[in-house]
Amino acid sequence: MKIKQEYIVNLKGKNFITFAGLLSMAHENGLTSLTSTPVFEDHEKGIYIFRAVAIGVRGDQIIKFEDEGDAMPYNVGKMIKPHIRRMASTRAMARTLRLYNGIGMCSLEEIVR
Repeated sequence: MKIKQEYIVNLKGKNFITFAGLLSMAHENGLTSLTSTPVFEDHEKGIYIFRAVAIGVRGDQIIKFEDEGDAMPYNVGKMIKPHIRRMASTRAMARTLRLYNGIGMCSLEEIVR
Protein backbone atom coordinates (compact mmCIF):
# COMPACT_ATOMS: atom_id res chain seq x y z
CA MET A 1 0.00 0.00 0.00
CA LYS A 2 1.32 3.42 -0.95
CA ILE A 3 1.63 6.00 1.83
CA LYS A 4 -0.34 9.16 1.11
CA GLN A 5 1.86 12.24 1.13
CA GLU A 6 -0.49 13.98 3.57
CA TYR A 7 0.63 11.46 6.23
CA ILE A 8 4.33 12.22 5.80
CA VAL A 9 6.14 14.89 7.81
CA ASN A 10 9.70 15.92 6.96
CA LEU A 11 11.90 16.96 9.88
CA LYS A 12 15.46 18.01 9.19
CA GLY A 13 15.51 16.12 5.90
CA LYS A 14 14.07 12.86 7.23
CA ASN A 15 10.53 11.60 6.57
CA PHE A 16 8.22 10.33 9.32
CA ILE A 17 4.70 8.94 9.10
CA THR A 18 1.98 10.31 11.37
CA PHE A 19 -0.12 8.22 13.73
CA ALA A 20 -3.22 9.37 11.85
CA GLY A 21 -1.73 7.96 8.66
CA LEU A 22 -0.87 4.64 10.28
CA LEU A 23 -4.36 4.30 11.71
CA SER A 24 -6.05 5.22 8.43
CA MET A 25 -3.92 2.72 6.52
CA ALA A 26 -4.62 0.01 9.10
CA HIS A 27 -8.36 0.51 8.70
CA GLU A 28 -7.93 0.20 4.93
CA ASN A 29 -5.94 -3.00 5.61
CA GLY A 30 -8.69 -4.67 7.66
CA LEU A 31 -7.90 -3.52 11.22
CA THR A 32 -10.64 -4.65 13.59
CA SER A 33 -9.06 -4.00 16.99
CA LEU A 34 -6.28 -1.88 18.49
CA THR A 35 -5.62 -2.04 22.23
CA SER A 36 -2.94 -0.67 24.49
CA THR A 37 -2.20 -1.81 28.04
CA PRO A 38 0.42 -0.80 30.59
CA VAL A 39 3.34 -3.18 31.07
CA PHE A 40 5.28 -1.07 33.56
CA GLU A 41 4.45 2.18 35.36
CA ASP A 42 6.52 4.14 37.84
CA HIS A 43 4.46 7.23 38.59
CA GLU A 44 7.11 8.78 40.86
CA LYS A 45 9.81 8.63 38.17
CA GLY A 46 7.39 9.21 35.29
CA ILE A 47 8.38 6.01 33.47
CA TYR A 48 5.72 4.23 31.43
CA ILE A 49 5.84 1.24 29.09
CA PHE A 50 2.79 0.06 27.15
CA ARG A 51 2.14 -2.93 24.89
CA ALA A 52 -0.21 -2.54 21.96
CA VAL A 53 -1.96 -5.25 19.98
CA ALA A 54 -3.46 -4.79 16.51
CA ILE A 55 -5.80 -7.43 15.12
CA GLY A 56 -7.29 -7.47 11.67
CA VAL A 57 -8.55 -9.58 8.81
CA ARG A 58 -6.78 -10.00 5.49
CA GLY A 59 -8.57 -12.26 3.09
CA ASP A 60 -9.57 -15.29 5.12
CA GLN A 61 -6.81 -14.86 7.73
CA ILE A 62 -6.86 -13.15 11.10
CA ILE A 63 -3.60 -11.29 11.66
CA LYS A 64 -2.12 -9.98 14.89
CA PHE A 65 0.84 -7.71 15.58
CA GLU A 66 2.22 -6.49 18.93
CA ASP A 67 4.91 -4.11 20.09
CA GLU A 68 5.84 -1.88 23.02
CA GLY A 69 6.40 1.83 23.45
CA ASP A 70 7.85 3.84 26.29
CA ALA A 71 7.87 7.39 27.53
CA MET A 72 9.93 8.89 30.32
CA PRO A 73 11.05 12.38 31.27
CA TYR A 74 14.26 12.25 29.22
CA ASN A 75 12.61 11.13 25.95
CA VAL A 76 9.69 13.56 25.77
CA GLY A 77 9.62 17.34 25.56
CA LYS A 78 8.22 19.65 28.21
CA MET A 79 4.93 20.08 26.30
CA ILE A 80 4.40 16.30 26.38
CA LYS A 81 5.43 15.69 30.02
CA PRO A 82 1.92 16.33 31.43
CA HIS A 83 0.69 13.64 29.01
CA ILE A 84 3.62 11.24 29.34
CA ARG A 85 1.52 8.17 30.14
CA ARG A 86 -0.64 8.64 27.05
CA MET A 87 2.48 9.20 24.94
CA ALA A 88 3.78 5.77 25.95
CA SER A 89 0.47 4.27 24.84
CA THR A 90 0.51 6.20 21.56
CA ARG A 91 4.09 5.13 20.84
CA ALA A 92 3.20 1.49 21.45
CA MET A 93 0.23 1.74 19.11
CA ALA A 94 2.28 3.55 16.45
CA ARG A 95 5.00 0.88 16.52
CA THR A 96 2.38 -1.86 16.31
CA LEU A 97 0.59 -0.17 13.42
CA ARG A 98 3.89 0.19 11.56
CA LEU A 99 4.32 -3.59 11.81
CA TYR A 100 0.68 -4.18 10.89
CA ASN A 101 1.01 -2.00 7.78
CA GLY A 102 4.51 -3.20 6.86
CA ILE A 103 6.05 0.25 7.18
CA GLY A 104 9.71 0.61 8.11
CA MET A 105 9.57 4.38 8.40
CA CYS A 106 9.56 5.65 12.00
CA SER A 107 6.44 7.46 13.15
CA LEU A 108 6.47 11.09 14.17
CA GLU A 109 5.02 10.22 17.57
CA GLU A 110 7.91 7.88 18.32
CA ILE A 111 10.41 10.73 18.15
CA VAL A 112 8.33 13.65 19.47
CA ARG A 113 10.27 15.48 22.11
